[in-house]
Amino acid sequence: MINYPTKKTYLNRKANNLANKGMALEDMINQANEYYKANDIAFINKRPTPIKVMKTENHYKITEAIFLSASTLDYVGVFQGHYLDFEAKETSSKTGFPLSNIAQHQLKSIELVIKHKGYSFVLIYLKAFEEIYLLDGNYILKAISLNQKNIPIADLRKYGVLIKPGFHILLDYLKAVKFAYFENQEK
Repeated sequence: MINYPTKKTYLNRKANNLANKGMALEDMINQANEYYKANDIAFINKRPTPIKVMKTENHYKITEAIFLSASTLDYVGVFQGHYLDFEAKETSSKTGFPLSNIAQHQLKSIELVIKHKGYSFVLIYLKAFEEIYLLDGNYILKAISLNQKNIPIADLRKYGVLIKPGFHILLDYLKAVKFAYFENQEK
């Protein structure tokens, strides 16, 4: 199934809460991206996975396809004149985020984006705690270089930026981007 952009805006005036929403992380990011675009805040899109269509039904419904190659990171865009390239990951673990969840080609993408002065990070949804963190790509690359197998929850909470529910949208992750890259003086 292919999800095409819609013209819906998400203007829920009530404060949002992650608990019991039942939405996957990517759905929350996609809703946020629609809101950001509709309100001229940022232009960020989900990068499609390259596929080759093998069979269709009625010339419009894909019924069989194969992956052509490993994709890079999930999302790409521009915010306040800065290039963003990031991945979305979820884990049910109560002890840490397994670094094996990030594929080698994704690590290479993170490295290249950072090398070329873009911002690359991973949004990590800790399902067991109903918490979502932005973790900078540099931190992930350093953990990999130290042969860490996972990032403990305590470290994620210490070095990541907690993404709090937004007023207009459930996942206002650009507030965390602003803090991590534009406002945080300790970086």
